[in-house]
Amino acid sequence: MDVAVLGIKNLPATAGADRVVEKLLENFSPENQYWVYLRKDGSAPTPPRENLHYITIGGLKGKHLGSFSFFFLSCLHVLFRGHYDLIHVHNSDFGLFVPLLRLKVGVPVLGTFHGDPYTRAKWGRVARAYLRLSERFFVQFCHRLTSVSRYKSEGRGLWSRKPIEYIPNGVDSYWEESAPESFDFDAYGLGRGEYVLFACGRLDATKGLHHLLEAWQSTSRASKLLVVGDFGHDAAYTAKVEAMMAGDDSIVAHRELLPREALLEVVRNCRLFVFPSEYEAMSMMLLEAISCRRPVLCSDIPENLEVLLPGYPHVHHNKDAGSLRERLDAALGDQELEGWTDRLYQRCMREYSWPAIAASYERIYQELTGGTVTQASRSVEAGSRGV
Repeated sequence: MDVAVLGIKNLPATAGADRVVEKLLENFSPENQYWVYLRKDGSAPTPPRENLHYITIGGLKGKHLGSFSFFFLSCLHVLFRGHYDLIHVHNSDFGLFVPLLRLKVGVPVLGTFHGDPYTRAKWGRVARAYLRLSERFFVQFCHRLTSVSRYKSEGRGLWSRKPIEYIPNGVDSYWEESAPESFDFDAYGLGRGEYVLFACGRLDATKGLHHLLEAWQSTSRASKLLVVGDFGHDAAYTAKVEAMMAGDDSIVAHRELLPREALLEVVRNCRLFVFPSEYEAMSMMLLEAISCRRPVLCSDIPENLEVLLPGYPHVHHNKDAGSLRERLDAALGDQELEGWTDRLYQRCMREYSWPAIAASYERIYQELTGGTVTQASRSVEAGSRGV
């Protein structure tokens, strides 16, 4: 089967849906051929494999026109040059272009939600209206829908009653890996195992860093706070958090994306990972912090609670700096924190297996194209469910 993969932009991935697709491609069976559409931005994609191919597409410059032109030109390539059995579209902001893909008669389109992009604070009113309309087209014109969020799959905020299958994101174990010295802890005045960590990909207000900084100003300073992320994404928000950090020697920031190995090294060596995000679908960053076997403190949005243990104590009220301060102090003084961390790690390793998740998607591929599920995929998926 030849499968076109659209809706992501870059591989190797840094975060988000790109990272999810990267892991799926690593875990799909070699029986299918995958054709992945990427932005032509000068970066070298992940080395291809025998069944993995890249199609790089150019586009216009700019936050809005860049994505629009990339999606549009990708659709034209699919229509006039692609020969596929199935099209898998990631992200609902591609939705306005799905009707174009439907012109490829006989080729089913699978759509996967990775969140509600119109909730992001970086978008203005016109952009949010566009993204909501795009979601409507996504729901109406995809033949089948999945979501990485259980709550999206239950129909929250959608425009129709079309069924949406919940397929979560997955996680690998990173805690035992020995990374090279890829981060200079001394340059930031950090001791291994002694700092609190906030990390994200592209920094915007929905990541909740301002709540953490407000909480940090009134909590005990037994540790330093390391902030990692792309500070070049939202100028107004960056200016706000820079002002909050100014003059505080207990806060250090790395204002660019870290290479993957360096990011994992930073996570593996933190004392506590804090994730105060106001909105997520199912965060790869949170899952990967757990996979590094580090203690986590996160907001109580349903998508975060989904991956935690029942009764997990280190959860703060969303958008509440006072609650975050209380839980931060409690977590740093919790003598049972490592026990919670071990149990949470074991639970995520058991429940969020990438091979089983990839098999779930391949099952849908087979159903949409009228094929049968391969024995290998059926065994992996069934095994993950204890069948």
